[in-house]
Amino acid sequence: MAITKQQFNTLEDLFDYYNGALFNNELPACLVNLSRHRGSHGFFAPEHWQDRKRKAVHEISLNPDTMSRTDKEWHSTLVHEMVHLWEKVNGTQSRQCYHNWIWAEKMETLGLIPSNTGKPGGKKTGQRMTHYIIQGGPFDVAFKKIKQQNFENLKLPYKPNPLFFGRGKGKPKSLSGVKIKYTCACDIRVWGKSGLRIKCMVCEKQFMPVKLHQ
Repeated sequence: MAITKQQFNTLEDLFDYYNGALFNNELPACLVNLSRHRGSHGFFAPEHWQDRKRKAVHEISLNPDTMSRTDKEWHSTLVHEMVHLWEKVNGTQSRQCYHNWIWAEKMETLGLIPSNTGKPGGKKTGQRMTHYIIQGGPFDVAFKKIKQQNFENLKLPYKPNPLFFGRGKGKPKSLSGVKIKYTCACDIRVWGKSGLRIKCMVCEKQFMPVKLHQ
């Protein structure tokens, strides 16, 4: 099988697997994508695609630069974004990039505890939010089942080379050697040369330069 088919078929199979294991197959089909968004492990982009009949299609995108983490960690990111999709389907989604109490409570039922620090005691709602995994929770059980039952179709065949992404590199620099940090309304960060005019595809707001803190 071609490399692209192997990679993206696996991502779609993982979506289908967790949809059944954790969401009772309630979630609609979704485009599972890979795209680099500095400062984010992944994001949910509602209705950013459409089919040939102009029916809206949602997107979940994972950041390949952070997929050098353990499989369990980046799988949990996929499920984190699937909860945003669940909210969209149920009509409880708040403004772009915000994590509300309905999202937080659903996460907890899956054994993923929201935290802005990634540790116990952190805030459970807000703009920038991650989570930590409860051992023995529904997500943990579903993840372990992949290895226990040797689901080969759920094992991603290609991972980023850490020499080029994630652990192997520091913050990028522009060709001139001057690096500028930009942020958007949903607090995603990017780096680039001075004077860039770029728009976030998630919150649809322009990235603005911010003061660099070392």
